[in-house]
Formats: sequence, C-alpha cells, structure tokens
Amino acid sequence: MIISMTGYGKAEGDFGGRNYSIELRSVNNRFCEISFKYPRYMSSRDFQLKDIVKKKISRGKINASLMVKADGDMENMAKVNTDAAKYYYSMLDELRKATGIQSEIGLDQLLKFSDVMDTNDAEEVSNEEFDFIASLLNKALDDVVAMKLKEGSHIREDLLKRIEFIGKETGRILEISEKNKPEAKEKLAKKVETIMGDKTIIDEKRLEMELVLLSDKLDISEECTRLDSHLKYFGEYIDSEELAGRRLVFLVQEMNREVNTIASKSMSAEISQSASVLKEELEKIREQLQNVE
Repeated sequence: MIISMTGYGKAEGDFGGRNYSIELRSVNNRFCEISFKYPRYMSSRDFQLKDIVKKKISRGKINASLMVKADGDMENMAKVNTDAAKYYYSMLDELRKATGIQSEIGLDQLLKFSDVMDTNDAEEVSNEEFDFIASLLNKALDDVVAMKLKEGSHIREDLLKRIEFIGKETGRILEISEKNKPEAKEKLAKKVETIMGDKTIIDEKRLEMELVLLSDKLDISEECTRLDSHLKYFGEYIDSEELAGRRLVFLVQEMNREVNTIASKSMSAEISQSASVLKEELEKIREQLQNVE
C-alpha cells in the first residue's frame, strides 16, 4: 500500500459555550514525530492526544494545533497578569543595563513569558470535553488520511511506470549480453593467453583466481534474475494491505547493488549506458519513497 506522508486536515465545532478548532499538517520524516500545540490546561492529556494521532498515522512529522475560543464568556478569555509583566520588565531592564544593550524592551519580549497572559489554565479538562476534542481530532485525521491516500495513488502510478521500464531495460541488457558472448569469449581467450604468458605469475592459485574473475565477467544472468525478482516483490508490496515504504526502500537498495555489479562486469559500452539509465531511474524511485509512509 502506498500512502503519502503529505496531508492536511481541519475540524471545528462548539461545546460548552466554546469554539474548538483543530488543524493538522503532515510532512515526510523518517519516524513518527508529533508536535501538538494546545491551551495549557490540556497538557495533562498530551499523551492521549498523540496516541489518537499514532493510531492513524505511523510515519511522518505531524504538526497539530488546537484552538479554544470562549463564546462571549469574558471570564474564560485571556487576561493580562500585570504583576508578572512588571516583574519581567524589571528583570529584563536590569539585564539590559548590566550588558550595555541599548535596545528597548517591547511587548513581544514580555509575551514570551507564558504567565504574563492569564488564561485560567488552572482548570482541568473534563472527560466530556476531551471526548468532544477527540472526536474533532479524528475528523481532522480522516481528512489527512484521505489526502495522503490520494497523493499516494499518484505516487503509486509513477512507481509502477518506473519499475515497468526497469524490467524492460533489464531484459534488454540480458539480450545484449547474450548477443555479445562470442565476442566476450574471444576477448577472454586473449586475456588468458596474456596471463599464461606472464612469467611474473608463478602462483597457481593466483592464476586460477585471475581466470575465475575473467570468466565471471562473461555472465550477468544471475544479477538480472535477482533484479527481476526484486522488481516482482516491489510490485507486490505496492499493492499489499501493509504500509510498504520501508520495504520498498530496502528493495531499491538491493536493486542498486545488482545494477552496480552489472555495470562493473560489463564489457559492453551499450550495457554500461543502460546500467547508468537504471541507476537514474532507481534514484528517482528513491526520492519518491522519501514521502511514502
């Protein structure tokens, strides 16, 4: 299954005289990393909120925000803690004088201290309120997942086209190799003659090793067979019920290994060129997989 790591979702609703708005953004990341911003009175539910997200998203960087606005209830709206503001201003002013800094102290600096704005954070979130927030979060997550699936379907189509091309090119490489075998054998025979006539090689084991290495260069069928096998598994994982991202990354690494071996064995400029094209395709696949869950 191909699911993109890029997604967006939003949900909004009213409960108990307040308006709640949840916004989610998901981007690619090696692991599952969740950043959740919410009013401080919700901090005791941090684990539960993130657990809800993890049940629907297993990989990616998710930025989530929960905004709570009082619906005309002035008691629940933010108030300025003037005592705290004066204290922090005095502290910053002393620091400014001690360091010789000439810049003025502004509101933006004071507002960085969380207790300057009193938002009645002493209150605890009730189970009923949390259940409502959880339902909104799930709605926003459903939007994210829907977008991830839609984007994933586009990635899937691109990947299928690329592995189809790699499969055809692998078959062509094998055909070229078979066609060039007589010429390759002739080149090998000449090299064997050269080695046999080399008076400096007196070690029989070394001579045997040289001959094995040369003869091995004649055959790339094993590499092509393994490459075809990797392509087959790649196609199966794309359409499996499980998330395929990590498995597909592993298969691309294995395919790269086979292509590199083909390139190093090649005694044909045409095969070397085809191997170079395959490397480019595999690199494009690898880049696509960086955004697959």
